Amino acid sequence: MKKNGLSKKHLLILLYFSVLLGPFGGSTVFALIKSLKGFFIDEPWFIPVSITIYMIPFAFVQLFSGALSDIYGRKRTILFGLFTFSFASLLCASSNNTGLFLGARALQGLGSAFIAPIIMATIGDVFSYKERGRVMGGYGAATQAGIAFGPLVAGFLALIDWRLVFLTLFLFSGLLGSIYLVYFDASKGEGELKDVLRRMSGVFKNKDALRLCMVGLLVFFGNIAAMTFLADTLTTSVSEDKIGILISTVGFIGIATAPIAGYLTDFIGRKNTLLIGLVIMLGAFLIFMQVNTYMAFFIPILIMGIGGATVFTSLNTMVVECVPESRGAASSIYNSFRFLGYGLSPVVTLPVYLVYGLKGIIFVCICLVLTNILISTFLRYKVEDVTKE
Repeated sequence: MKKNGLSKKHLLILLYFSVLLGPFGGSTVFALIKSLKGFFIDEPWFIPVSITIYMIPFAFVQLFSGALSDIYGRKRTILFGLFTFSFASLLCASSNNTGLFLGARALQGLGSAFIAPIIMATIGDVFSYKERGRVMGGYGAATQAGIAFGPLVAGFLALIDWRLVFLTLFLFSGLLGSIYLVYFDASKGEGELKDVLRRMSGVFKNKDALRLCMVGLLVFFGNIAAMTFLADTLTTSVSEDKIGILISTVGFIGIATAPIAGYLTDFIGRKNTLLIGLVIMLGAFLIFMQVNTYMAFFIPILIMGIGGATVFTSLNTMVVECVPESRGAASSIYNSFRFLGYGLSPVVTLPVYLVYGLKGIIFVCICLVLTNILISTFLRYKVEDVTKE
């Protein structure tokens, strides 16, 4: 059976490679710090700004991108995202001054904002209730793969020339866009531009949707705080490459865990899987409080990665089901909340770290997980399967 001009198998391959693109492109900069500072400007602000300037449009525009796909159609919206990302990557590769490079990074973030939430909505459109959990497990694995492999591939290409990283992203996203242009045959959507706010309002009025957004925000907020300040704590005792190996463990364990979490989501239910993931994360942070050596930190990091992948697989599945008439809007608002947590976390929790150290950060994380468990118990999750077979 074919949907959207492709068999389900081939459509999934296309969707998974597309969702990998955003985190892959965003994380490559971490491996290019030396090359970029050597070429552009050797100032301490440059790399953080190049990351933040990618994240700002990425998080903000996602508030609207999914609702736009509900109105103008998934195909046109994702084509805009992929070709914008491709053009921006080419600009990055051809940049010869700081301003042009940073502007191109912002354009990359803008393009990426029109990719991931649209893919989530497309999964909700095409795949039935009984199989969405497994499909979202693959979505989560693809996301984790982008996070894990982005710095590795970039580091290898940077040995030749840092521009090759962005040229690769230019070709890869352009190729994906061409495939969508020829083979992807999604519905054209309905409504007018004025309907964007109406659809977004419908999501914000849905209590379950807001609870899911809040859980996603707090999970990202806690995880990023733990990894950021764990890395800072270890800088005085181990080398940067060892810190990188430790932190990347979250991504690699997520690749293996997400598909299993997807099957669990379909088998025992969305809410039950979410609660299991949160309990696993609680266990990870409790173990964090008991360890203080580099090798010992691998235990809670691995458990945190398992819990996080389980939580996000169930969350992603529920988000595309809780407001079926506005899947795009729900997906993009949820993603915007998540990355708001990502961006705010290091800044908001810094005073805690300065006063109480890593233990203080982990205590905050424990409180956040307990809050999420409480929020999750209030979910009155009911789903109407409106997928057209």
